[in-house]
Amino acid sequence: MRKPKAKKAAKTRAKKKPATIDAAIEAKRALAYSRMEPHVCDLARAAELAMLASDDESLFLFAVEQFETMAQRFRKRYYAEEFFGD
Repeated sequence: MRKPKAKKAAKTRAKKKPATIDAAIEAKRALAYSRMEPHVCDLARAAELAMLASDDESLFLFAVEQFETMAQRFRKRYYAEEFFGD
């Protein structure tokens, strides 16, 4: 059996409504995520290719260098909020 405090707390939590997000903000975020998706997929694929090339040192270093360049470009665009633009 629950203690009276726990029972009351459980009822209080159930009554709270979930936070709502403004529709305009939600649409802006959805657009940004859809614009970022191909770039994130490219980063994931570049990382996979680097791992596949790990047996050949020179090819591995090249792949990691390319991945770093891609990641830095993505980071720059993300913090410049290019994905969130109109």
